[in-house]
Amino acid sequence: MEALEATNGTTKTGLKTDDKPKKQADKPKRHLPSLPSAISAADMNAVEYSALADRTAVEWSSLQNYEMFSLSADGSFPMIKVSRSKAVRIADRQVMMVGSGRCFRVSLSNHPKAKTSPSLP
Repeated sequence: MEALEATNGTTKTGLKTDDKPKKQADKPKRHLPSLPSAISAADMNAVEYSALADRTAVEWSSLQNYEMFSLSADGSFPMIKVSRSKAVRIADRQVMMVGSGRCFRVSLSNHPKAKTSPSLP
């Protein structure tokens, strides 16, 4: 069924009333597996990570998203930049709003720690 619209003595055809805006093509949903969960803390391993912290501070804007950083040169209390204006503290998963500033890049490392040899008598 067509609707007609009159303007200035001429007729103009409008939208069909039966037409509805088409949705995007229905995409099949992907069925992805869920994350495995640990049954108890006894089933988990104790892990110790080592990291390297830059000695020179960089601007907040120069960090990439999901890059780890710290506010102190020793790399303590690491955080992750999650967007242009947000960071997440790893220790307690709290989101912080950030506008600008300087920070120290932190990189997880698989380099072994330097072991000190026992002093010989």
